[in-house]
Amino acid sequence: MKLTVERNGKAPRWRRCRKAECKTEVSLRTGTWFEGLKLDFRTAVLFIYSWSNDYCSTKFCSKELGLSTNCSVSWKRLLREVAAESLLSNPLVIGGPNCTVEVDETLYAKSKFHRGRRYPKQWVVFGGVCRETGESFLVPVANRSSRTLIPLIRQYIRPGTTVMTDCWAGYRSLSREDYTHLRVNHSINFVHPDDPEVHTQTVESLWAQVKRSNKLRCGTRRSELDSYLCEFMWRRRLRPNEDPFDKILGDIARNWPPL
Repeated sequence: MKLTVERNGKAPRWRRCRKAECKTEVSLRTGTWFEGLKLDFRTAVLFIYSWSNDYCSTKFCSKELGLSTNCSVSWKRLLREVAAESLLSNPLVIGGPNCTVEVDETLYAKSKFHRGRRYPKQWVVFGGVCRETGESFLVPVANRSSRTLIPLIRQYIRPGTTVMTDCWAGYRSLSREDYTHLRVNHSINFVHPDDPEVHTQTVESLWAQVKRSNKLRCGTRRSELDSYLCEFMWRRRLRPNEDPFDKILGDIARNWPPL
């Protein structure tokens, strides 16, 4: 195969055959994650770099990259899909013996206006944080029932973990699982009066970070909530001093290898 650069400014192409009579050419994008994407390589790489480093506002994309709002929104969605695939291919289970995991639920809301009135449209997100490692998980849920929450605790938290919750009824059966269950009554105290180590303030801090990122985007549609949570978790799971640009390119290469 031979790489040729066309004089008309089009992207370089691989020539399939060196024979003079064979004119078949294939785009460099063919069989890769970039196949079917119309953005030129230079702008695409600049966008990926900007997104991975978390400075990719619509204004920035328009002024610095010359992208329309629809184009930048579409590319952000594509990269959130990459982040989601990265998380799915590397599932995280947190906690374990001698570890403490705080779990909690929160309402993730977007305000809607209807006939002059403002109504909050609310969805429930369940999550947990390991105090010792800082590892965490987030997952949207349909409700806060025990049938919903307990299986998720089994899925994301290792047996033998000390699990701290509030006194919500959905956690009552947790004492029958392979966990040490400690509770704090938030209607009375945020920290247990007899043991200052019994609290859920670490996971509350996580909610503040999640909602702060949502506020910067002026709310989130329910259809996009999962992907935004995946983006948040992808960024949170970056190791200290890890280059986010290298990470997202590596995720693309691993999950969409060239054919």
